Order: sequence, then C-alpha cells, then structure tokens
Amino acid sequence: ELTGDAGTERIPCRTVLWAAGNKASPLGKLLAEQLASETDRAGRVMVDKNLNVPGHPEIFVVGDLAHYAGDDGKPLPGVAPVAMQQGKYVANNISDQLKGRAVKPYKYFNKGSLAVVGRNRAIAERGKIKLSGWFAWLMWAFIHIAYLIEFQSRIVVMFRWAVNYLTRQRGARLITGEGLTHPQIAEPSGVHPPPDPDPPSTEPNPSLPEDPARHTL
Repeated sequence: ELTGDAGTERIPCRTVLWAAGNKASPLGKLLAEQLASETDRAGRVMVDKNLNVPGHPEIFVVGDLAHYAGDDGKPLPGVAPVAMQQGKYVANNISDQLKGRAVKPYKYFNKGSLAVVGRNRAIAERGKIKLSGWFAWLMWAFIHIAYLIEFQSRIVVMFRWAVNYLTRQRGARLITGEGLTHPQIAEPSGVHPPPDPDPPSTEPNPSLPEDPARHTL
C-alpha cells in the first residue's frame, strides 16, 4: 500500500523488496552547518582531494560520513574497506604534515566486491573477473575472516558461523509490521494500545558477526 500526494494505491503482490538506501549520521549535517560546508542528499559531507572539509585543512572526514568522488565521478560506497583505506591515508597525511613533507591526494584502490546471495552462494567481482556460486561463497567467508583484527575475534566468528550453518539458523531480522501503527492513522482520543508484554529486543544479536551478509574488499 503506497500513500502519496495523489492518494493511496494498493498493489497486490507476493514478494516485496524494499531498497530505501542509507542515511548518513546526523553528525554530518551538524558539522556542515557549523563549518558552512555542503552535504549530499544522503547527509554526507563534501570533502576535497585530501579528505578535508573545504576551507578547513585541519578537519578530516572519512568513511560513510564523507562524500568523495572516485575516478568515475561517483561517490565511494560507505563500506568498511573504504573507511580503512581513508583512515590509513589520513593518519599518514597528518604524520607527513608534522614532519613537513608534501601531502599526496587521496586515491582509492578498489580491490573488488563480494556479496552473499544465498546459502553456499555468493558473487565476486574484480575488474573483468567475475565469479559466482560455491567457490565465491567460500572465498567471501575466508576473506571476511581475514579482515577481522583480533585472532580471538576470528575464532569466535568462525565458531558462530559454523553453528548457524549446521543448524540452518537465519540471521535476518524482518520488519513484519506487527504491533505497528500507521503514522497517518491516529488512535482515538483517550484510547491507547495495550503495552506489548514481550517487546522485541533492540540489543544486537551476539550470535552473528558484524555485517555478515556483505563485504566489499
């Protein structure tokens, strides 16, 4: 059911795919307002070739809070590998500035992309090389583990993945709409819905690693 300025339209369907995208942290908008800088429609701060806020060489913005255009003119994706490369660049940049060395512009090195699309199935792409199926899924698993920092974290994640794989536990949390009220349908005056006796937990699931469904190199 879609509601807009033209009214409400109901489209019967069996499967609904929601791709609304992500919005940057409110910190980006706050930072832009304080520094009189610009943000894109997702709320990411526009940065220059050195990942600085324009006109403020002392302020760096990296990761999914920064809008930095790649070689193709499109902003880099807000994924961990981009943030890791940018963080390392900024650290070296600050070190070079303190030592009086010339600073080189930031340049992203794309190592490829990996994504899981099902049980024992994934897709991998690097340049003209494209893989899919079980081998790509196995490659995704090992590369994802390798990028974890601590050895203990790798062991814990591998154990949890093994348990989830063997028991066929699902890691997705679905928004079914149960217990939700449409924002345009107000409750009658003086009438309030009864409290949920078993409210859903907002705590992160400890049985799953961070971002288990997708990893871009």
